[in-house]
Amino acid sequence: MHRYLANFISYVFHPLIMATGLLVVLYLFAPSVIQPISSSSIGPILLMVFILTYIIPLISIGMLKLTSNISSIRLSNRRERVMPFLFVTIYYGLTTYLFSNKVVLGQTLIVIFCAITAIILLVALLSLSFKISAHSAGAWGMVGFMAALHFKYPDSQLFYPIITAVVMAGVIGTSRLALNEHNLKEITYGALMGLTVSFGSIYLLT
Repeated sequence: MHRYLANFISYVFHPLIMATGLLVVLYLFAPSVIQPISSSSIGPILLMVFILTYIIPLISIGMLKLTSNISSIRLSNRRERVMPFLFVTIYYGLTTYLFSNKVVLGQTLIVIFCAITAIILLVALLSLSFKISAHSAGAWGMVGFMAALHFKYPDSQLFYPIITAVVMAGVIGTSRLALNEHNLKEITYGALMGLTVSFGSIYLLT
């Protein structure tokens, strides 16, 4: 894979975009999963999710770079990954708290946000000794969420989105290998962790 294409894929399918992307997919292909969100409320909620789980964490990582706490926003250095991911975990935890206490969302979405928070926390903790792939964890987390929801909600139309997500997860993993940001072991462990936590949380807790 060409390096420019690999960089493009890595930025466009950044793990922080997982929550927003998943909400869009569920609204389009499994609307019963995200009830009581309706067509009139999806816009504001989607914007809120995008700002709280993507824009603000991205700004915080940028601030860490500006203050020289990290050498690059790519977080290539394993030791520099812990602090940013802990910050992101806090943002996602606060978002989950906000949605569970201030915004009327269904149990399934609350479980999803809790699981995403858990995945990010695990990436942070594992980074103390192992450079696990956050991109792989995020991509396969999407697959796990959709696969479990497809089993739980027979009226969903998630089959083709799941196939697409599997293909994209493979493409994302390949891009990380092409950039030499991770080796196959780090990609595989990220995939297993993201898939296990996401699928298990939905299948067991909803």
